[in-house]
Amino acid sequence: MAFKILVVDDEMLLREMLSDIFKMAGYNVVTAENGKEGLEKIESERPDFVVLDGSMPVMDGFEVLKKIRENPKLINLPVMMFTALSGEAEQIKGLSLGADDYITKPFKTPVLLMKIKNILDRKKKSLDVNPLTALPGNVSIRENVEKRVSEKKSFSLLYIDLSNFKSFNDKYGFDTGDDVIKFTADALQNTIKKYGVESDFVGHVGGDDFVVITETDNSILLADRFIKEFDGGITKFYNEEDLKNGFIISKDRNGDTQQFPIMAVSISIITTTMSDIEDFAEISKRAAELKKVAKKNPKSSYVFEKRKFFREGTSETA
Repeated sequence: MAFKILVVDDEMLLREMLSDIFKMAGYNVVTAENGKEGLEKIESERPDFVVLDGSMPVMDGFEVLKKIRENPKLINLPVMMFTALSGEAEQIKGLSLGADDYITKPFKTPVLLMKIKNILDRKKKSLDVNPLTALPGNVSIRENVEKRVSEKKSFSLLYIDLSNFKSFNDKYGFDTGDDVIKFTADALQNTIKKYGVESDFVGHVGGDDFVVITETDNSILLADRFIKEFDGGITKFYNEEDLKNGFIISKDRNGDTQQFPIMAVSISIITTTMSDIEDFAEISKRAAELKKVAKKNPKSSYVFEKRKFFREGTSETA
């Protein structure tokens, strides 16, 4: 779906020229002829980007920008000041009020379009980043998978899930649970850095679920090395008594008190060379099904589609 740009400028010819430029570049465009109308259009049209003139009747662009940034719902709305006011003071004023960029008239069309594209790309990526781990989320994961599928590249997807995380979270608290999630993300990135290749991708689906996309021949090595790093570090989050017992006492989803083993990692590995993968939905479905098999093992393990591998200290083929 095309991004929508709102052009706010009191010069009709300039509004029309910018509209034509943006439409030819593939954007949807709406316009407003003054600041007051611009704020109304932001509310009604929900644009993805605002090109805002500085000098306008009724309400100038600087006042509009100030009101945009004072609204919590619009704090991340990209705004480019587009004005004949080329003085340093005016530019500093616009940037200090929260403008994402500042371009003066006359302008060069390729530069203007590239600035807008870069800002929108950054916005898209920032909204997809998980705030806890700073890893890319579901949108980026889907795009990475579908790009590889469309290019007919063979690859493996590792779907990583923590076993017994909820019970740990309930006993030790959300702050410590967040520390475990960050530890898991760091362990994955460290593993990729040591044993992966440049094209490898690490994503955070959400909660305690992660994804690694890698070359087919390297998937088992990464799974095995990550398990070693995870198992070697997860114990630092438990107290001595729980470690000595080898379990914690907490409540299950039904509210019943039970013993839960020390956290382990379950990895399902889906590889395109074993069967045709047509889209992201197909590989997600297979990974979810295979994860159930991996989680049957109380210890950290990885399960490869059609063949199963378990690791208990050293890797063994089942």
